[in-house]
Amino acid sequence: MTLTFIGVTGGSGAFSHAHATSEFHWSLGPSLPLSVQEIYPAVHNNQIYVAGGLTAGKDKFSVSDQVFRISADADGWQTLPSFPAPTHHAMLASAGGSLWAFGGFTESEDGQWNNSSAVYQFDEKQAEWVKRNPMPVRLSESISAVINGKVHLAGGRTSKDDNYRWQHHLDSDWHGIFDPDSKVWQTGAPLPTPRNSACSVVYDNKWHVIGGRTVEGGNTNVHEVFDVSTDQWKTEKPMPEAAAGIACAVLDDSIFVFGGEYFDDQGGGVFYKVWRYELKRKRWSEAAVMPVPRHGLGAVTLDNAIWLIGGAAEAGPHDTRHTVSKFTLMKATQ
Repeated sequence: MTLTFIGVTGGSGAFSHAHATSEFHWSLGPSLPLSVQEIYPAVHNNQIYVAGGLTAGKDKFSVSDQVFRISADADGWQTLPSFPAPTHHAMLASAGGSLWAFGGFTESEDGQWNNSSAVYQFDEKQAEWVKRNPMPVRLSESISAVINGKVHLAGGRTSKDDNYRWQHHLDSDWHGIFDPDSKVWQTGAPLPTPRNSACSVVYDNKWHVIGGRTVEGGNTNVHEVFDVSTDQWKTEKPMPEAAAGIACAVLDDSIFVFGGEYFDDQGGGVFYKVWRYELKRKRWSEAAVMPVPRHGLGAVTLDNAIWLIGGAAEAGPHDTRHTVSKFTLMKATQ
């Protein structure tokens, strides 16, 4: 199935609606073998990896230990050996020729939100995850970037004294830099706005961190950019709508932000808009709508398409999906 939306972008200022017309094409990719949300997939050796996440249980979430992999031209996902422990919100990143997994929440008899500092390296030959020295902090729901061969992690949730329920955690401003060769951590400039459930991309060696939520204040539209050459953050134009549980990726010199959720007196909902940030013009516009709005989904760019993976079509644990959507952009004749 292919769906086409006509988006109107351009004009002047931070948020605009008129100037150039583009076609945004939606198509369905191979469905995941499992309905899952709260995942942070990564592209490694031209294949997409998904590990862990939350599935909808009868009375509460179920935490997954499943690992899946797909290449751009495959008809379906390959199921790999299980992750070392059921984990959700674990961050995957490809660096130094290896696939890595950082942090995430595990479960115990006390609860499903045990914040972890675990680091795993995927051994492709043996198809198993090898435990490495842990992070200096426990961290989940963070964002990541690979710049100059090093993995940057920032934000997310860290732990208070107790560490097994969602309310035991607080927003982190920690910014760690991991060298995959030496396996040593350094500390970078702190994230200016501590928050979780944001999304991020790297463009021209600049790390854009967008949206998210804070424990006390709810959703935010903050847009901050880290310059690795100066070890400094700066503030850029905020996203037009405050959202968390979002996913974003780069395509055609633009950042596209998808989905997310909000909570209110009626329980909340899921955003359907796709926001576009033109990196060279530094302006936002509403680009398209999602055929299946979701939060807690993953987004990666592969083979000139943004793959949107999993997520939930209702706020919180309900209506978790195995949907895989592919989003492509074709410029119209000017």
